[in-house]
Amino acid sequence: MGKTGIMGGTFDPVHCAHLRMARCAMEQKKLDRVLFMPSKKPPHKAGKDVSDERLRARLVRLAIEDEEGFCFSDFELRREGTTYTAKTLSLLKKQCPKEEFYFIMGSDSLFQFAYWYHPEEIAKHAVILAVNRGNMDAGQMEEQAGLLAERFHGRFELVQMEKMDVSSSLIREKLIKGEEVRGMLPKKVYEYIIENGCYGLDK
Repeated sequence: MGKTGIMGGTFDPVHCAHLRMARCAMEQKKLDRVLFMPSKKPPHKAGKDVSDERLRARLVRLAIEDEEGFCFSDFELRREGTTYTAKTLSLLKKQCPKEEFYFIMGSDSLFQFAYWYHPEEIAKHAVILAVNRGNMDAGQMEEQAGLLAERFHGRFELVQMEKMDVSSSLIREKLIKGEEVRGMLPKKVYEYIIENGCYGLDK
């Protein structure tokens, strides 16, 4: 039985904090691998513009191709309709019943978890790893993790990480304004975006 982390997200675009979150989770929880799994149609993005899945997948592949232990997964991209985490984990567990899955999320998601689609199913099939990106009180996170563990009968564990003020929405805004984003993106991702005129840039 292995220990597999799942780093899901829209990745629009994938950035350095995504990679750092996965690395901290992998090192602190002794994971064997982390799957980067772009969402096809995430429920929390309903009604919002999301970049073409082929672009997002291409950027994720570029970001992780030289990162040991990081693997690309098109598991959600191959499915139709809205991609719910609960369904994804249920299907993965059926395919790999002996694998131990760890679902990686940001600290903000920990406080929204109870409102996700069938949170009890998520807690049933995976250990929840909440990454504190240096912007949340550790005591509050520990308390929330304890409450969720009791309510949903699962394992909720914390991962520590240095503060990184970067988000996909911020990067998109900066690109449109012509501001520098080089330090926020993996090198190959930055080069691809610039060379191919992605996110509103002129080639």
